[in-house]
Amino acid sequence: MLEEVQRGTSRPRPPSALAGTRFLSAFRTDEEQQALEAAALPVRTLRPNTDLLREGEATDQLHILIEGWGCRYKTTRDGSRQIVALVVPGDMANLDSLLFGRPDFGVRILTAAKTVAIPCDAALALAERHAGIGRAFTRLALGENAVLSQWALCLGRKSAQQRLAHLFCELGRRLTGENASDDVSFDLPLTQEQLADTLGLTSVHVNRTLQQLRGEGLVETANRTITLPDVPRLRDLAEFDPAYLHCGTVDTSALSPATT
Repeated sequence: MLEEVQRGTSRPRPPSALAGTRFLSAFRTDEEQQALEAAALPVRTLRPNTDLLREGEATDQLHILIEGWGCRYKTTRDGSRQIVALVVPGDMANLDSLLFGRPDFGVRILTAAKTVAIPCDAALALAERHAGIGRAFTRLALGENAVLSQWALCLGRKSAQQRLAHLFCELGRRLTGENASDDVSFDLPLTQEQLADTLGLTSVHVNRTLQQLRGEGLVETANRTITLPDVPRLRDLAEFDPAYLHCGTVDTSALSPATT
């Protein structure tokens, strides 16, 4: 055994909580992924309906959801809530905190969940040391902006039926990776109240709209599972084009410093 220690024999490094997550897949090289894994703090387990970050609360950590669902939200003076983003496993909950210590939104955990945090100062240091990490953070930020722009269009210019159909199409693409399948199924652990806060509707209106989509054979529900039996037709109703999600490989070389 002494000879093994002298020869530098070591046990394999156990996988981190980030290993295999969609978040880590945004970083292309093993070196980048290992650097982020090494900076990650221990896993936190959170109960449903708890705030990971209160609205306007300062933080020095980036939070990655590894299990469960959450949301980013904003509230009005009278307490009305608008969900401005749904956070699913593999998403970073508060990318803004990388440069803005006090984000303009709150982050709420909607189901039982597990998160991993990376200190902002460590993330910034890694972005300076590894150009690929810096580019990936930029890509994640631009992707969030594209989704926010699409949500603004839906809230401002689409009917209730189109909004709900569009949300189901988006979640189906994000959660399953399926692009143009005839049918898609996924778990949806959201209440009608939470869907209403996402779509800018009332719970009653969401219920009525869901019944319409069911009646037209575009959505099926069983417990907390949503099935989209005719994805092309639902996409046509929603005017859904998945291009804004940028789910495929994106060339980030244009973000690299020019060389001569």
